[in-house]
Amino acid sequence: MANLGPKANMVITTRKGGSPLHLLRVMKYARAYYRYLIPGLICIVIFAMTYSLNIAAMLPTVKLIADDQGLPAWVNQYVAERRLGFLLAPGDGAVRVYATTGKKKLPEGVAAQDIVRSINGRTLSARDAWREIAQLPDSASVRLELFHPPTGRSYTATVEASEVSFTEYWLSRIAEKLPQGTTRDDRMKTLYVLLAAVLVITLVGGVCRFFGEYLIALVAGRTIVAIRRKMYDRVLRFPVSYFASGSISDTVSRFVQDSQDIFRGLNFVFAKSLREPLKAMFAFAVALFLDWRITLVTVVVAPVAGLVIRRFGKLIRKAQKRLLEGYGRMLSALESALIGIRVVKGYTMERYERRHLHAVDNQMLKQQMKIERIDALSGPAFELMGVAVATLGIIYFAGLMFDNRMDFARFATLAACMAGMFDPVRKMSSFYNRVQQANAAVDRVFEVLEAPVEEAGLRRGAALAPLAQAIEFQGVRYSYPGSERPALDGIDLIVRRGERIAFVGPNGSGKTTLLAMLMRFFEPDEGRICFDGRDVRECSIHSLRRQISLITQDTVVFADTLANNIAYGDEKLLRRLVLKRRHPERFPDGPDPDFDRIVGAAKAAFADEFIREKPNGYDTYVGEHGAQLSGGQKQRIAIARAILRNAPIFIFDEATSQIDSESEQKIHDAVQKFLEGRTALIIAHRFSTILQADRIVVMDRGRIVDSGRHEELIERCRLYQTLYGSQILDDMKPGVAPVVSGA
Repeated sequence: MANLGPKANMVITTRKGGSPLHLLRVMKYARAYYRYLIPGLICIVIFAMTYSLNIAAMLPTVKLIADDQGLPAWVNQYVAERRLGFLLAPGDGAVRVYATTGKKKLPEGVAAQDIVRSINGRTLSARDAWREIAQLPDSASVRLELFHPPTGRSYTATVEASEVSFTEYWLSRIAEKLPQGTTRDDRMKTLYVLLAAVLVITLVGGVCRFFGEYLIALVAGRTIVAIRRKMYDRVLRFPVSYFASGSISDTVSRFVQDSQDIFRGLNFVFAKSLREPLKAMFAFAVALFLDWRITLVTVVVAPVAGLVIRRFGKLIRKAQKRLLEGYGRMLSALESALIGIRVVKGYTMERYERRHLHAVDNQMLKQQMKIERIDALSGPAFELMGVAVATLGIIYFAGLMFDNRMDFARFATLAACMAGMFDPVRKMSSFYNRVQQANAAVDRVFEVLEAPVEEAGLRRGAALAPLAQAIEFQGVRYSYPGSERPALDGIDLIVRRGERIAFVGPNGSGKTTLLAMLMRFFEPDEGRICFDGRDVRECSIHSLRRQISLITQDTVVFADTLANNIAYGDEKLLRRLVLKRRHPERFPDGPDPDFDRIVGAAKAAFADEFIREKPNGYDTYVGEHGAQLSGGQKQRIAIARAILRNAPIFIFDEATSQIDSESEQKIHDAVQKFLEGRTALIIAHRFSTILQADRIVVMDRGRIVDSGRHEELIERCRLYQTLYGSQILDDMKPGVAPVVSGA
């Protein structure tokens, strides 16, 4: 990836996620966890199958209770009817032909209402006739002696029995194992077997559902962790220009709220998007097995339900995206108010901040209620469609019952199948809404994951050799996005190795921007910066910044211990400290050179004296933004951090602006000694720092006005004279340390 330009802003064109598959953009982060996902999905499939099996078990249960036929006879009747191609019912003598099965027309020579007098020359009862036909070899011919009551005519017909299907074969095998009688005891024993089978199926389904949902939640959770890790890596490589112009709170919201919405969405996709459709499909398969005409109703209603689901999902996705943006604004407003609480209270702005937060909350509530309104509407809409479908189905199947073409057990089972199909579809309406909420979060998270960064890897590119001669700024120009006046306007400057240069000038003159360009926080619009004649853009950013110790204008203290804050200047040292805290048993007792380095840096910055006074010394936790430290103490921690880093180039940006005058001289003495042989670029208020520089660079409106030593500038540079004069006036004020106008 090419280097990110200085004016690059976080304006990303997002993809429109209109379907559940949009959420699957995150699947590449789940690849490492397929060993959990695949067993989880298999468990979900098994659970969906057990759901339909329990519905199917209703048919033999109702048949057993409502009829006195007995299950073995009922199974043989079903197989016999399937093999002959027409329905048979108990009648005079043996069985009566009363309808076609729907697969084909009645065989030639067979008419409705015919009574079967004998089968292959044998007179059999209905139970024996069904069993005889069910057990015939494949493609066997059956000679039927028939009597037609309306005409009083007797005749014979030969019907070819079809092959026994896989389902029919196993149904017959199972029926043979059941009690064959029709007495109360036989029927109760059969009922026990049926209910035990239902319990076993339910137990298996419950176990599979547990493991399926747990494994899927595990995959979703680990996937979110992987996404967050990628986001951490991405955000830490964003250019400084993004943090200067973008909302930090909105970025934090994407880590917290948006990623949580994706977690919930993944659970829905992996679990419900498979479980509920499979439940409906298996229930539909059972209904199709009982009566194929059920498909006609489904084909008519399914497209309508799909259109309604899609429409609701689109509305929810838009509202959810606005809601997530609202979370970012709320965090930003709350963070600003809490960090600046002293200013808020000092200026009695509590009411304003409260109203501001209330306004943000009201906007979020509006979007939340829009989501809830659509979600609440989807349930009744699908219930209405479901009841309409059920009404049509009941009317149709009731007609079949009244015509003696369907018994009550089959009717009740078909009704249960319709309910079994409708319930998953109703849940899927809610599922789609939830997935669209997750899609909105996916858009915002992928804005971060797909945003341009600094170099594609800070360590890529040739390593920059340690400075041997000089740093050169050659015609450097830079303008901040949206600014009409350039922050730097043709800077030409040579900084020799070991030289200490102080930068002075009015506020906004470009001093801080110039030093930021050296660390490649921004890239020049024009010109270049060279180390020993080599353009720094040809080298890795990491190797450049490793040569620099930085003390920023706004002192940064992390929410960690004092020791870790100082050790932040050395990554390996900091990692050892963290490891020692977690696993102290791995490190032998005795002298600790790591701790000695930290104490040495703290003493050099005169921080040791106040650290020793803390309750836990160097292990004292300083709180968020260093809340337990004064401004001067924060500055000394930052200086200790820079000293510990021991880099050949030092950048001080307002480094001693918050240090009291008593500590100032001690710190300056220590810093001056430490800077021997090092290159230093200094922006400072303190007059003593300016006078000790090898050269002073005077800047104004992004240009270098003059440079030289104090004695030279005080005679020839009018701007420097003005700055120095202002400092003298400040010196005359009692209790104020000498200063020179800073950045």
